[in-house]
Amino acid sequence: MDFELSEEQRQIREEVRRFADNEIRPVAKEYDREEKAPFDLIEKGAEMGLCGAQIPIEYGGAGYEMLDVALIVEELYAADPGIGGSILGTAFGSEAIIAFGTEDQKERWLPDLASGDAICGSAISEPDTGSDVSSVSTRAEKDGDEWVINGNKMWITNGSIGDFFVVLCKTDPEADGRYNGFSQIVVESDRDGFESDKITGKMGIRASDTAELILDDVRVP
Repeated sequence: MDFELSEEQRQIREEVRRFADNEIRPVAKEYDREEKAPFDLIEKGAEMGLCGAQIPIEYGGAGYEMLDVALIVEELYAADPGIGGSILGTAFGSEAIIAFGTEDQKERWLPDLASGDAICGSAISEPDTGSDVSSVSTRAEKDGDEWVINGNKMWITNGSIGDFFVVLCKTDPEADGRYNGFSQIVVESDRDGFESDKITGKMGIRASDTAELILDDVRVP
């Protein structure tokens, strides 16, 4: 069994390392100190296919395999985990859409993530339960053709800059089994009742945006 990297993987690693050395390292302290999202570097990363690294080619992504993405993560995070996480994290939450979304949902959401024109987030963690998915208290109730969502999410990556979020909700409180009765619903950040509150003063990784999300009777078709 051959465990050596392929020539293509070595090229990916070298290209991303050059990008990290030339573009990220010189400004890493500034972005971390000022706690600001690196939108200019996200744009440059998108041009290299880094924002849509794991998104399939048919939806505009690079279609990289997990090992390819791991190599990219190593190089970007070695330069600065906050900026590296901001670039790769623009599509955070897209994994659920790729794995479980309908074709219409994939065509609607994935291309803009791959191009860097949109930013996504995965909204799972909550103030009282952390990331224990079985204890999520955010509720989504059906009202006609819409879901009405109420709850709070905490420590959400891209929380104050995201265009939409994949929100984990309890949709069937009567379901048997600790891990049953949950759904993930795509929620745009411009919907009525959606608010975000940026978290500042973190101990590190400050270039990566983190926020609390408040969902107050947010309606989603």
